[in-house]
Amino acid sequence: MNTRNYAWRKAFLCAVFETDCAKMLAGISKATAAIEARLAAFPQPDSVEWRAIEDARRSLVTLGAQVSVLADAKEAPVFVRRPLH
Repeated sequence: MNTRNYAWRKAFLCAVFETDCAKMLAGISKATAAIEARLAAFPQPDSVEWRAIEDARRSLVTLGAQVSVLADAKEAPVFVRRPLH
């Protein structure tokens, strides 16, 4: 497990541990921006950081998709099952 303290990691962890869907989506955007800023900076990430970045990016994509599904489910109409007579 990688425990290095990269500048983008705090934003990533804030997004991952957020429990409010709306705040989580905002956190995912912030974390993605922090990772993109790191990739644009010099010096370029070493191989360990590259792997951590790729893992974080995949996690953010997956998390974003799951949060979107949850948000859509909250807005969907709820159908109540009634017993058949």
